[in-house]
Amino acid sequence: MITIADILHPRDIELDLKATNQEEAINHVASLLREDDRVTDWNAFYKGLGSKQPCVAAAGGTEICIPHTRTDSVTGMVMSAGRSQKGIMVKGADAPVHFVFVIGVPVALAADYLRIIGALARIFKDPAVKDSLRQAKTSEAFLQLLATAEMKL
Repeated sequence: MITIADILHPRDIELDLKATNQEEAINHVASLLREDDRVTDWNAFYKGLGSKQPCVAAAGGTEICIPHTRTDSVTGMVMSAGRSQKGIMVKGADAPVHFVFVIGVPVALAADYLRIIGALARIFKDPAVKDSLRQAKTSEAFLQLLATAEMKL
């Protein structure tokens, strides 16, 4: 079973996201994966992120946006993350988004990708975990908090 810690690396986490709108946020967080060896065609990967309503998962007060794409432009599942202290208003959200997770997944790994997205949605329903992630000082601490929360699901 693939876990968040398997696909999200500390170098792909931005804890001080300065974007002021949805497009800037997704662009910046996705760009963290530009040099990742698992992304074989950056342009196709990025284009795929815009093919769906990217922040639909932000509804319900979870404060997250999960743009994702199933594509042949990655050799394995990839993830990057951004945290905005100020928050970003996005289309279709009832609260500002504070966390953006970009995911790319090979077409063959559909079940794993759905599990990861579901895990993120459940993790962010816990106010204590959300608060801890807001306070994380390093990318490593942020990733450890996510991994610990995922194990408790």
